[in-house]
Amino acid sequence: MSTPTRGVDPYSKQVIPVTGQLTSSSSSSLSLLSIKCGCFEGDVSQVPNTRAWLRMILCDYSSDLLWTAELCLSELVTNAIAHTRSSWIGGVVWVRVEFYPSLVRVVVRDNGSEKTPTVNSVDADAVGGRGLALVRAMADGFGHRGNYLGREVWFDLEGTPET
Repeated sequence: MSTPTRGVDPYSKQVIPVTGQLTSSSSSSLSLLSIKCGCFEGDVSQVPNTRAWLRMILCDYSSDLLWTAELCLSELVTNAIAHTRSSWIGGVVWVRVEFYPSLVRVVVRDNGSEKTPTVNSVDADAVGGRGLALVRAMADGFGHRGNYLGREVWFDLEGTPET
């Protein structure tokens, strides 16, 4: 029997497995309940559209969780467009929301870059460079994986639907 797959990475042609499990910071295993996916043009004009899409997907969650999710998503999508090939002609940004029993994971996938996302310390008067530090501070979990062919950066928020 073959392993279930999420699809094939269009750049590396590698199969993306669906594990159905997430190890949280408390080291307990969580079962994946469902996934929602969206694909957006790699242009900064699409950042408000990604937020609107996320609001629709997370409409049953608390306003605090939604506010934090929108802020973190804006940072990750903006970074994907500013620092990767997603801004090139034909480039896109994929957004995936994974639902677990007590956690929501939002994943932003880009078209790749030679740069690895890093959380930098910046001067107080610096114009930029705080996005990933903000995401790390606001989210309950944060990480990335991938390479120059495509990278996923995600954040986790603990919460359950209110309805």
